[in-house]
Amino acid sequence: MEETWHEVLDVPDDLEVGQLVRTKIGPRRLCIGRSVNGFFAVDDDCPHAAGSLSEGLLDGVELICPVHAWVFNVESGECPDEPGCQLSVYEIAHREGRLAVRLPVTPASRDGAAPRPRPT
Repeated sequence: MEETWHEVLDVPDDLEVGQLVRTKIGPRRLCIGRSVNGFFAVDDDCPHAAGSLSEGLLDGVELICPVHAWVFNVESGECPDEPGCQLSVYEIAHREGRLAVRLPVTPASRDGAAPRPRPT
C-alpha cells in the first residue's frame, strides 16, 4: 500500500503528556497525542461507537473513548475489552519542532503532488 508523510501544522509540538488534539488530513480525522512513551497518531473515530477519541482521556498508553469508555492501546491499536475491535495506528515523526504523520494514500487524498519523503 502506498503511503506518504503529511506535516501536521495545527498540532503544537509541545503537547504535554496526556494531551489529545483532533486534526484532519484530507478526508481522515486523526487523534494526535502524547503518551508516556511519546507522540502518537490514531484515527479519531472510535471503531465501536464513532465517538471522537480526541475528546477522551489518555492514561499512560491507554486511550479511553468518551462514549462507552472502551479502552485502546495507542501503540498497538488493540482493545482489550473487545479483541475484534482494532484502532488504526499511524507512524508519527517529531523532528526539529515539527510533527508529521505517515498515512496511506487514498483516492480522495491524491492531489497530483509527489509523496513527501520521510522527515529528517
